[in-house]
Amino acid sequence: MTSYGLTLSINPSRAGKFLFVPVVVLTTIHTATMLLWFNDLLPADEWWHIALFDLDEEESFGTWYSTLILFTAGQLCLIQSWLERKGAGRSTGSWLFLAVGFHILSIDEVVGLHEYVNTLVEDTAWTTFGAIIVLIIGLANLPFLARLPSRTRYLFVIAGAIYVGGALGVERATDWYDVNDLMNTLAYNLWTAVEEFMEMSGIVLFIFALLERIAPAGRKPARVEIQFRR
Repeated sequence: MTSYGLTLSINPSRAGKFLFVPVVVLTTIHTATMLLWFNDLLPADEWWHIALFDLDEEESFGTWYSTLILFTAGQLCLIQSWLERKGAGRSTGSWLFLAVGFHILSIDEVVGLHEYVNTLVEDTAWTTFGAIIVLIIGLANLPFLARLPSRTRYLFVIAGAIYVGGALGVERATDWYDVNDLMNTLAYNLWTAVEEFMEMSGIVLFIFALLERIAPAGRKPARVEIQFRR
């Protein structure tokens, strides 16, 4: 039997900063573009170019990046689940659950599962169902959070609050624009910048915290050793 080894070495702090830069750039470009567009400072027939930088569009750089970091978070949770199982940890299932959740969220970014829910139940906003699901998942994972080191637990809670605050909180607050057919306005699109910035920032913070968790105690960068056998 032949064995192959793969070692990944990542500095959590540098990785977090590296991932956060596109969040700032994408949000800034979106905001600047909307300010120019709604003040008639861009050609009226060139919207299809501008849409690439609209964080509210499915076919945009923002959607691609959100999908990418959600998928990355899911993959890191899979790695942590594997490490837990290898070390006979108690939270293997919880990490696997998180991995599945992040992969579903990454799919939702491009498929629009939550928008599909809106088409099925037109009288109730998807954020209502989302809030119920978040509450159930949060309560179910309290034992898991309690087992985490205090710093990791604190960062996870903050990251979750930021993400949910954007995905559900800001989304719920902007339902008024949808009801009153005011989504094609500067105000709504500036709120979109806030929402997407919070969502992406929450994910990046979670990735940073998870990389710190993966790193052996007292050692940085984080090192993950994977063995392949044939």
